[in-house]
Amino acid sequence: MDKSVGESPEILAEIADAIGIEAVALALRDDMRQAREQLAALTAEPVSQTYELPELIEGMEVSVDVSTCDFDAGHRYFGTVTEVSELDSAKNGYILLVQDAKPNFDVNGNSPVIPGGWISCSERMPDSKTGVLVAREFGRKGDWRMKWATYIPGHPDTNDGWLIPGASWKPSHWMPLPEPPL
Repeated sequence: MDKSVGESPEILAEIADAIGIEAVALALRDDMRQAREQLAALTAEPVSQTYELPELIEGMEVSVDVSTCDFDAGHRYFGTVTEVSELDSAKNGYILLVQDAKPNFDVNGNSPVIPGGWISCSERMPDSKTGVLVAREFGRKGDWRMKWATYIPGHPDTNDGWLIPGASWKPSHWMPLPEPPL
């Protein structure tokens, strides 16, 4: 039977002497430790339970800010989530079906009036460190995004002077915040 060089006991003995038996034993011990850890990981219980967002929010009481309907923009409703489905056109977006939604504003039209309406940022900027509503049109005509913001020129955390939590865009229009309800 022909033995290759790698199987020769004499060569293995010379290698073990050259490296040292301790080094070989340590390497084998480390390999065994890693093998035990990997085996334990395969049989271990998960560290935490994972949930899908729809499972968590179905049945919750929610507050919904309506910002897509012209006649209802800016109004807030409260109700119970009865169905959740993913929104294909947005990252991490969901459509919530809210049952028995009740408005938290006076449906008889007694809402605060904002004199003057939207002001173009190219015409005039708000006073510094004043909270305002901001808006910008995205993509297609009529696709407006709105948020509250503060205009702080020169602040290092702003986008061209605008501090808009949760947004990376620069507004094209702004308006003063309405007075709080009485």
